[in-house]
Amino acid sequence: MSSSKRPTSATEGTMDVPVLCWVCTINPSITDDEYQACYNAVLQAFPDTPFAQRLKDMPRNYDTLRELLAYILPLLMMRQQRIPRKQWVLNQNERGKKWIEKIAEGGQSSKHQPSITGYTTAYDYNVVVLAACQGKRHAVNIGLGVKRLSADGVPVQQWAQSQQHKITAKEIQMLAGLQDDLLLSRFIILLTIKESLINGLGQPIGFDLSRIECNPIENWLMVDGQPLTGWDFRLFRCQGEAMVGETQYVDQYQMCISVYRGHNTLKFSFVDKPADIERLTQYFPFDRLVEVMPKLLQDKHLG
Repeated sequence: MSSSKRPTSATEGTMDVPVLCWVCTINPSITDDEYQACYNAVLQAFPDTPFAQRLKDMPRNYDTLRELLAYILPLLMMRQQRIPRKQWVLNQNERGKKWIEKIAEGGQSSKHQPSITGYTTAYDYNVVVLAACQGKRHAVNIGLGVKRLSADGVPVQQWAQSQQHKITAKEIQMLAGLQDDLLLSRFIILLTIKESLINGLGQPIGFDLSRIECNPIENWLMVDGQPLTGWDFRLFRCQGEAMVGETQYVDQYQMCISVYRGHNTLKFSFVDKPADIERLTQYFPFDRLVEVMPKLLQDKHLG
């Protein structure tokens, strides 16, 4: 990635439709009562989903908690829009892509609504993130990639070597010779772009990331050697805080949101101004989410 070209700023490359992000930060020391509150909320709000059906057989651990939160965050999103739970339905297609439709009076879907809310979720370490935007009924493709800016406790060069199977020969060449901090940053940017795209397309976990090749500075991306168009990618960073015992840990996370717009171009936007990131994201600590959970499940009109 050449440093001679400047990424598009948030104001230069604003997406046509607003994209919003909810970030839930978690402390690893979750109590049994907090876990049970999340468990019960998902069963109450989404009893007929495949996830709820298999939940009773899932291990009671941190991974399951993060999956629970991925179902609870849509409740928070709709609550903040003042839409009670009984007035919207969660849909999912065969590729796992989710979207929300409002329910009109009488219990029918609002077929005349010009758009629906497409959303997706992802998590890494101590953050669970939801990204959402409005879209047409037949095009709800939104993807999300989230990665902690860390080499997982090993030297950066060693970490990069272990991840090289996820990038192409040209991308390896682009990263060659970089200092550790820049190598880590740019490598993780590439990974979050790729992960957001396969998430947006509804591809399964384990998709070969080396089939995707990109350079966000030069504004191109290819899949299996073919140029990709119609997608907008928004890249930014957020902060996750966690308490482990008496020690507070603050980590930086790289985010990438991809949205299919259907045009004949491709666009990367780097959001780096604090005010722009603040408009894009809402932070919600886990303990606060547990406190408001009963309200998220309310069916009454929200005044």
